[in-house]
Amino acid sequence: MRCSLTVRLLVATGWLTLCGCRPMDWSEGYHIDGKDPYDLYALYELLEARPPGLTLLNDSADLAQLHNPTGTSYVFVGHHPYYDTAAVTALLGYVERGNTAFLATGEVPEDLASHLFGADCYAAPLAAGKERFPATWADSVIAFLFPAGDSFHLVNIRYWEAAPALLRTMNDQLLCDPAFDLEVMGSLDTLGVNFLRVGWGAGNFYLFTTPRYLTNWYVLDSTTVPYPAAVLSVLDTGRVYWDEHHRRYRQDPATATADPPPAYTGGRNLLQGNPTLRYIQQHRALALAWYLIIAGGLLYILFRGKRRQRVIPVVAPRPNASRRLIETISRLSYQQGNHAALARRELAQLRFYLAHRRGVNWREGEPPPADLSARLGLSAAVADRALAEIRRAGEGKVLREKDLLRFYRAIEPLYR
Repeated sequence: MRCSLTVRLLVATGWLTLCGCRPMDWSEGYHIDGKDPYDLYALYELLEARPPGLTLLNDSADLAQLHNPTGTSYVFVGHHPYYDTAAVTALLGYVERGNTAFLATGEVPEDLASHLFGADCYAAPLAAGKERFPATWADSVIAFLFPAGDSFHLVNIRYWEAAPALLRTMNDQLLCDPAFDLEVMGSLDTLGVNFLRVGWGAGNFYLFTTPRYLTNWYVLDSTTVPYPAAVLSVLDTGRVYWDEHHRRYRQDPATATADPPPAYTGGRNLLQGNPTLRYIQQHRALALAWYLIIAGGLLYILFRGKRRQRVIPVVAPRPNASRRLIETISRLSYQQGNHAALARRELAQLRFYLAHRRGVNWREGEPPPADLSARLGLSAAVADRALAEIRRAGEGKVLREKDLLRFYRAIEPLYR
């Protein structure tokens, strides 16, 4: 009886796992109709409920609505907008006429950024060997908004627990030209600027490099919603134009052929980027059949494949000839009288030993740690004598045999 009850519980648990609840997707999808933590359903609904209303831009025909209005706001929230030259020109003209463009994206497209920051400032970070929009992993941050200086404590959540997330900021060298109307609106701790206003004509661009803080998780939480509300307060009071057309590569309906190529999905994972599998996931019966097929295939591979697997031959390990090689090289160096080379090899071996056995990181060309004697448990006199011999060996001077012996005796206590 107890065994039968256990089997029933296991079957019920499996059924609920497969069909009872839809799995939570914790990736940053930014879908306007998605209700997962990092989708935009809540933000889209709130903006749509504003009295001026919201217009969804889905294709190039919809983009023509941006040619004439003033006092409105253009909004893009996502990983990266794919603008072509015509789109950049249209967006610059839209803002110049007195509108607002709010771009919440990790990186601003090159064609647009070179206009907003200036070609010289946009190229400055790369010339210095740094990223324009550096990324940092952090599980929590303090976000500041200026000029009021308000602060907001934000925790990055994944699977209901705090977990590091990739946060992008702007390199300060992008703001190098004082002739441009640039104003820092916000930052993340000491990581850098994540919110910037760029004046353009009669309007403004607002660049926000951390779009994850505008998603469902933060908009629906009463403790974190003040931050996205303060960030979005820069929008004009007029109509909002929400851009979905430039979220990923899409074929213009005007140029579509009878057999169009598959649309680019923006690099999303298999389930979200494949329409067939997405359709299967939306129907419980199909999803159950799909999972049963996968489970049956795995069981076949696990059991049937194990039975028919051939005997794996025993391969003898390769002999380690590293020590013999070192002894040969050392013997040749000694016979040639190259004591300086032997000292350098021994010094490299010493650094390797201190790093892996004693936790002392001392790279070649760097001065020794100031607290070396304390960390190794040696007296200051012994450590100073060893360091003096190490410096003498590193000067590149010719060493005699007695100098090499003195070097060995001086560094021998460091191995203990």
